[in-house]
Parts: sequence; C-alpha cells; structure tokens
Amino acid sequence: MSKVVDEWMGRLKGKLKPVGEMTHWERMAAAFELKPTDMVPVAPELDYWQITYAGYTHPEIYNDVDKTTDACIRTWADLRTDAIWMYVDISHQIEHFIPAEKRPEHFIHRGPNDYLLFKPIAKTLDEAIALYEERTFEKYGPGSRPATHYTPHMLQLLEFQEKMDRVVPIIVGIGTPSNFAETIVEVQKFVRWTITEPKAKLKHYLDLALGERLEALDFYAEHARKNGCEFVCLFGGARTWGPKQLEEFGYADKAFVDKAVKIFPHVFWHICGHNLPQAMEALTRWDGIQAVQYDMPYYSQKLSWPEWFESVARLFAGKRCAMNAPTTQLACHGTAAEVKAMVRQFIECTLPHTTAVIMPGCEIDSFSPLENVKAMIDTAREHRS
Repeated sequence: MSKVVDEWMGRLKGKLKPVGEMTHWERMAAAFELKPTDMVPVAPELDYWQITYAGYTHPEIYNDVDKTTDACIRTWADLRTDAIWMYVDISHQIEHFIPAEKRPEHFIHRGPNDYLLFKPIAKTLDEAIALYEERTFEKYGPGSRPATHYTPHMLQLLEFQEKMDRVVPIIVGIGTPSNFAETIVEVQKFVRWTITEPKAKLKHYLDLALGERLEALDFYAEHARKNGCEFVCLFGGARTWGPKQLEEFGYADKAFVDKAVKIFPHVFWHICGHNLPQAMEALTRWDGIQAVQYDMPYYSQKLSWPEWFESVARLFAGKRCAMNAPTTQLACHGTAAEVKAMVRQFIECTLPHTTAVIMPGCEIDSFSPLENVKAMIDTAREHRS
C-alpha cells in the first residue's frame, strides 16, 4: 500500500471525465493490435520532463520515490496522455554493476532540470567481460538504485494503474542486451570493437549481456507482469550499427525479444539515433513486437520527414504500429505551431498504411516548453478516426 497512490486515488477515482469514446488503455491496446481507434493515441516519453512539470528538481527526486511517483501521476492527471511512462535514469540501469563507494564518481548531477550524466564503468572489452563473468550485478545489486528506487517506483505506478481499474496503462521500460552492452562501455567504443576485436570475443560479451538480461526478464515477470504490467518498452541499442553489424550481432536482441513477448501482451521497441532502414526491417521480422518508437533517418538518407514517415508506415503495414512525432529537438526548441504541423504530417503519412501513436523518438527534454507538449497532445485529440 502506497500513501502517495492512495492520496491520488482520493483525488481522481470516479472524478475524471472521459477523453473520447475509448479509455486510454483501450486506445493504446487497439493501436498496438492494428485495430481502429476513436482518436490517435498520444503517449510521449515524458520521463525527466514530468519531474520538473510537477515542480520538483531532478536532484530532489533522486532519492525520493514518493515524489517521483507523485510527479508522474500529477503530470498525467493534468495532461491526460494515453499512457504513463515511469521515470528512469541511467543509475537505474548500471548502478548494480558498481560498488557503493565508487558510485559517486560515475554519476554527475548538474542543474535542476538537467539529465543525470554518467561515466562508463569499463574501458576495455576485457573489463566489460569481467563485469559479467564475475556477476558484479548480483554482488552489488541489493543495495543499488534498481532495487531501492526503480522497483518501488514501478510498483507504486502499477498499484495506481490497477486501483484506477486500468483506465490508463503504465509503460515500463527494459534495457535490451545491445543497450546494456553499449552503455557499460560507451556506444562509440562498442561500435569500434565490432570492427577491431575478434568476433568470437565480442559475441562472448554479447552472450554474457544476453544472459543477464534474460535473468532480468524473470524479475520483470515476477514483479511487473504479476502486478498488472502489460505495456513494455524495450530500449534498444544498436542505434549506430551498420547492416553487417546488425546481421552478425543482432541475435542477442532477437533472443531477448523472444522471451519478452511471452511475458508481456503489448511490447514495443525503442530505437533512437541514426537508425538504418535495415534495422527497421529487422524489427518487422521479430515476432511479437507490436509497435516501434523510432527516430530520425540515417544522415546519408536524403529524405524529408514526411517521406521518412511514409516509408516507415509502408514498411510496417499490417505488421507494426508506428510511433513518432514530433522530434525531441522540435519539442524543445520549436514553436507550438511547428509541433502541431509535424504531428499532423506524421498522422497524415502514417494512417493510410498502419496505426499510429504520437510519441517522439526519444524522451522529451526537461527544458521543453509546456505549450509544445500540450500542442502534440491537442493535435492528436483533434484527429478522429
């Protein structure tokens, strides 16, 4: 039982006006299942943004689970998006690999609105392999933020979801093997190693990352799925891999997906950065993924945004729900009118071919103006199916 959840239940239960003819949950599920919706769902990855929107600073909520949960629910209650993203920062992903006395040197707190920065925890491939072979995540896990902050926050939001009779789904994010393999050492190092290191050694590292991630899914099955979680975002890595690298090393993520989709009904893939068309095509072949949150085309592609939206929608037709618009850069630095225009472009280019969810390719920056976030929500609500 959570005090912060009970307080919000008292304010919201039975007092919310419907948004459209479907509930938020029904709207998201229908889009994922490629079925008609009353309006285009809108579920931006608010993450850090919802913390400052609720009046907190990032350092303030860093060690306060109740304030973190309060910020997520408060933001949803005001804006009524079609899903609530749980808050995640980089310490939730890698702190369990680091002994307590060394953690301060790896995580950097800056200003009240700034993301938590981090320093990689391995400099060489041998060091990265040792982290897994020595099972440091098991040794340091119990006192780390995944256990002390991430999990309680997740459970509080899932408690809210269930007590609200599943009006709105909670989105739980889970890092994939490639995401962890890259994060621990830095993306650019890992990509370099795919060329300079022996393939067998690199695959051994990926196999170790896969093993830990498959074990993590057992945790999510016990603590997330059994507490009502159905919507899961798989945070993909491989955002700068070329076609040959995808072919050689994509097997680890595929094995991870195969297990995840057996646990959760609604799974989608997050791929941000300079993703190649080959990566998008691979995601249409991986059974069970219902939707893809994708970002910008590769720089070498001479495509306008409408052309990119349509090409992805055609690729996903009959296979996947497309999730995009506006760009995170436009949401932060553009005008409300520009945000509305890009959301309309995405809807117009996507709906003739597949279902759509308004969801920028990555998390909304903390410095993004409120009017821009409202613009993307309002534009989605204007489009009736």
